[in-house]
Amino acid sequence: MKKTIYLYKSGTLKRKDFSLACVTKDETIPIPIRQVDLIICFSEITLNKRVLELLNAYGISIFFFTHNANYIGQFLPKQHYDGSCLVKQVHAYENEETRLYIAKQMTYANLHNCLSVLKYYQKKGRNLTNEINEIEKIIDKIKSKESISELLLLEAMAKQFYYSGFDEITRNQDFVFEKRMVCPPKNAMNAMMSYGYALLYSHYLSVLYRSSLLPSISFIHSMSKSKDSLQYDLADILKPVLVDRLIFRLIRKNQIRKDMFEYGVDGSCYLNKEGASFFVKEFDKQLNKTIQIQKVDYSYKRLISKEVHELSNYIREKSTEYNPFLMNW
Repeated sequence: MKKTIYLYKSGTLKRKDFSLACVTKDETIPIPIRQVDLIICFSEITLNKRVLELLNAYGISIFFFTHNANYIGQFLPKQHYDGSCLVKQVHAYENEETRLYIAKQMTYANLHNCLSVLKYYQKKGRNLTNEINEIEKIIDKIKSKESISELLLLEAMAKQFYYSGFDEITRNQDFVFEKRMVCPPKNAMNAMMSYGYALLYSHYLSVLYRSSLLPSISFIHSMSKSKDSLQYDLADILKPVLVDRLIFRLIRKNQIRKDMFEYGVDGSCYLNKEGASFFVKEFDKQLNKTIQIQKVDYSYKRLISKEVHELSNYIREKSTEYNPFLMNW
C-alpha cells in the first residue's frame, strides 16, 4: 500500500534526479516518489512546473491546508474518465429509485457504524443504553423513507443521540463535547473532529480522482455546496470508526493534552503545531491499522479504496447490490 506524506515545515518541493524532496532551511526531506500516492501540506510550500510534471507522471495528488486544516486547494493528476461510467453515474443520480437505494445504503452504514461505536464503549462500562435504543429505532425507519430529505432528517436525529454519548465515553472535563460546532470549532473535541474529518476527506477525494467515478456527482449531500460532494457521502460511513474512535482513544488514554490547542479571540479552538503534528501521526497510524473483512485483512486506507470500488461496481452494473462497510465487533 502506498504512503501519505504530511508536510509541516515550510520549504520547496524539488525534483531530485527522478524522485522528489522537500527542502527546508534545516533539512532535506526525501520523498520516495514510487511509494507515495498523496501529499498533504500544512505549511508554506513552493513548487514549479517540473515538480507538477513528476506528480502527474506518478499519479500523486497534493492537497494544501492551513495549519488549522482549513482547505485551501489541490493539485490532481490528469484524469482519464470512463465515458460509459460517467453516463451510468448520471443515470444513477437522475433515477429516483436508484439514487434513493444508494442513499439508503449509505445512511444505514453511517448510522450502523455510529451504533457499533456506542455498543463498543457500552461493553467497556459506559452507560449508553438510551442512545443505543434511540438510534436502533431510527435505523429501523430507514427502509420506509421515500426521499433524500427524509433520510437526512433521520440522520440528523440519530446523530444527536450519537453525539450525546460522547461525554459519557470520554468522562474527561478537559475535553467536553457539548455539541457539534464547526466554522469554527469552539472546543478541543470539535477541533479534533474537524481536523480528522478534513484528513479523511482528502484521502477519499484522492481515491475518487483515481477511480472511474466523478467526485462532483453525489447521492446524499447537495452538489451545490461543494463541487466534490461525493467524498462527503462516502466519508460519513467511516467517520465513526476511523476518526471518532481515534479521538476517544487519545482522550481516554490521556495521549492528547490541553496545551496542544490554541484559542482565538472569537472563541475558536484549533490544534496548535505540536497538537496538529501529534494528531496527524496518530491518524496515520490508525489509517494503517488492519481489520478483517470476510477473512481478508484490510488497512483502513485500503478500505477507503474498497469503498469507492464497491460504489463504482454497483453504478457500472458489475454488481447487483451496493453494500458499504459495516463495522461489527
